[in-house]
Amino acid sequence: MSSHFVHGEPAFPSAEAFGAALAGLGITDVFTTAGEDTADLAFALAPLQVRVVAARHEAGAVAVACGSTLASGRRPAVLMLAASDALAAALPGILDAVASRTPLLVFTPPARPAPGDRILADLTLADAAGALTYDLPGSRPVGSVVADAARVAEEHRLPVVVCLPDLRASHGTASDPCDTGEVPDAEPPMELLAAPMADPAVVEDLAQLLSRARRPVFLAGRGSVRARAELEALAEQAGALLATSAAACGGFTGNPWSLGIAGVLAPPDMADLLAAADLVIAWGCSLDAWTTRHGQMAPQAHLAQIDLDPAALGLHQRIDLGVLGDCARTAHAVRQALPAQGGYRTTQVRHRITTRGHWHDIGYQPTLEPADRIDPRTLTLALDAILPGERTLTVEHGPLMGHALSYLRTPDAGAFRLAGSRLGLASGIGAALARPDRLAVTTLGLGSALTTAADLESAARLRARLLIVVYDEDQEQHLDESTTGQVADLTLIAAGHGCPSIVVRRVADLSPLADWLAAPEGYPLLLHAHITPCRWWTEPLTDAATP
Repeated sequence: MSSHFVHGEPAFPSAEAFGAALAGLGITDVFTTAGEDTADLAFALAPLQVRVVAARHEAGAVAVACGSTLASGRRPAVLMLAASDALAAALPGILDAVASRTPLLVFTPPARPAPGDRILADLTLADAAGALTYDLPGSRPVGSVVADAARVAEEHRLPVVVCLPDLRASHGTASDPCDTGEVPDAEPPMELLAAPMADPAVVEDLAQLLSRARRPVFLAGRGSVRARAELEALAEQAGALLATSAAACGGFTGNPWSLGIAGVLAPPDMADLLAAADLVIAWGCSLDAWTTRHGQMAPQAHLAQIDLDPAALGLHQRIDLGVLGDCARTAHAVRQALPAQGGYRTTQVRHRITTRGHWHDIGYQPTLEPADRIDPRTLTLALDAILPGERTLTVEHGPLMGHALSYLRTPDAGAFRLAGSRLGLASGIGAALARPDRLAVTTLGLGSALTTAADLESAARLRARLLIVVYDEDQEQHLDESTTGQVADLTLIAAGHGCPSIVVRRVADLSPLADWLAAPEGYPLLLHAHITPCRWWTEPLTDAATP
């Protein structure tokens, strides 16, 4: 998707005008990095009931913002970068926001490189990351630009990076030219095209495929996160079963025809039902190797794919039909052209889903060696039973993500986020702040916990009610590279950042959780879980579980 650049002489919109624009859109939080540069912004936004939330670093600030907007389901989150070189540091988070199709507004000052500096323009970097970019012309009111950027971010479900000159707090002075809420006739809104609509002829082709199918399955990815109602209505009419990618975990929680996560993590019976499908329709799903079981998910099925991004169609897997369009609108259009039919929804299939549809329904043989470590399945099942059902779950992408994805349940799609590498802790903080009514849980590996330890300070300072589960399967000593020979003790590191912790080697070690859950005030808690090496999903699934 191409970016849009508009250039002009910079004006200096006031922080008050900027805050009023955000408040007018119902935005309640602005995310940034900790530092004195944000003092004017916080001062101006406080009377408007817009909170400034500061993280320790730029990539973490993006992740906190993404976690917040996905957990809340509200308008796009707003990220305010204080320095012109901060956008480069925020790129890992922006890349993750692009991958997760997260609407996000990023405001950054214009870069002012000295003559001869060999650097890439910040907006060019953001464009290369897949974000949409917009350079604020001086003659446009900041309110209209913020409204335009929010509309585009929501329509395309992507971050929009706006090059916004420094905000100046007026402190009672006369308003500047950008304070007006009216858009001059001479200045059109952002000239980005609306999200693509599916071609009616292609919609008819998709309806024909579905009408001929006897065992259809809908596979939803995170590109369809807001299309649940439309997909369920179409699936009921077509008799289709429902499944999700790992990234869209929880998308059909509570639906009796949901198979859960497709692909490598699918329970054996659900994998069998998927393998027997004669049509798989991927809605906003990239169809990578993890989701398709390395191409063996449904080897005899016709495969159709719907996505807003034309580059995603057929990228990882051969498809029979590609549909460029919005998932919800496309599903609604197909429904108008499709007669009701029985499809894959039989009494026998319903029974298999009810009795064997989740890893909780399937036994396993615990790994008991070494004796000072706990089987990760035993640990995660215990956590699932202890923690309240109303929770948000953030799982960091990595080699250990299968434990939480398989055994920690979520109440709905808005309660789950698959965060990029090294962004799980910050994303969990965002979820905790956005939904204080739900317990926030984030899971990650030891390496990530050590690398992003600065985010523990953010969690403690912000009083985030967040349970941080660190899976540590490394049986070798972890050395602090800066102090040769010294072991990096995660418990001491967490304490130094103001975050209490518990070391877990057996289920009984989880007993302090009850006191933490009952505490009247929120604060983070870290579980350093020493687990047995057990990545059962990389083994044949018939060997990983015992009936």
